[in-house]
Parts: sequence; C-alpha cells; structure tokens
Amino acid sequence: MISDRMQGWLTLAANLGVILSILLLAYEINQSTKATIAAASEGLTEHSLEFMSARLDNEVVARATFKRHHGQELDAFENDQLVWLQHMNFRLFESAYLQYLRGLFDESEWERYERIIGFNMADNEHAQEMWRRTDGGWTVEFAEEVERIRKLSR
Repeated sequence: MISDRMQGWLTLAANLGVILSILLLAYEINQSTKATIAAASEGLTEHSLEFMSARLDNEVVARATFKRHHGQELDAFENDQLVWLQHMNFRLFESAYLQYLRGLFDESEWERYERIIGFNMADNEHAQEMWRRTDGGWTVEFAEEVERIRKLSR
C-alpha cells in the first residue's frame, strides 16, 4: 500500500504533467495559428501582385530601366511603368514586414529590406512618386516603418 505522502507526490507529479501538456498544446496551437495567418497573408499578397502585374509591360519596364540606368529621358508611359513596378516592389516589402512583425522573419533579413527601402526612398524618384501616389494604401504599421526609414535615409 502506498503511503499518503507518496500518493501526494504522485498526484502532484501527474498534475504538473497535465499542466505542462496544456502549455505545450497552447504553444503548438499558437504556432499553427501564426503559420495559417502567414500562409493566408502570402496568398493574398500573391493574388494582389498577380492582379497588379497585369498593368506592367515587361518590355517597357526593361527599356525604361535601361534608359534610366544610362541617364536617358523617359516618356510618361515609361515613368508610369517604373512607378507601378515600385508599387509591386513595396507590396512585397509590406508582406515581408508583416511577417517580421509576426515573428516569422528574422531581424537580419528585415534589416536587409530596410536598407533597400532606404536606398529607394532616398535615390529612386519612381519609388518616391509611388509613395506619394499610394498614401493611405498601406497598413499603418508598414507606413510608419517606411516613414521611419525615410527619415534615417535623408
């Protein structure tokens, strides 16, 4: 026969095991929820980019990029195509930032995107124009992050 003291310890151990199991289950549910949200977000971004890409003409973008790189003047359509290209680029940045906020993106990876955003906002007139045109079209968190990066890049 097990003594009352031994039975008390076994009950305590069993209860701790149950509590630990519940905590582990809660953690796994949280991770699963994060993964589901991330997948849904990525899917929406993919659909958005697919829709947006219908406005791009790859030949025009390639020609405009070449002309810009060589200091040649762009016509209005070429300028608009490069602005639209930056809009798509920043949609990808926004998606990456939201994944970063959810803890699904390493800080070092986000820092790389920060440098690219900073460069674009400081030196790329098409990115700057896109940002002016799309004011209010971003998540609050991402818009605040871009503004923070812009201030640092000046």
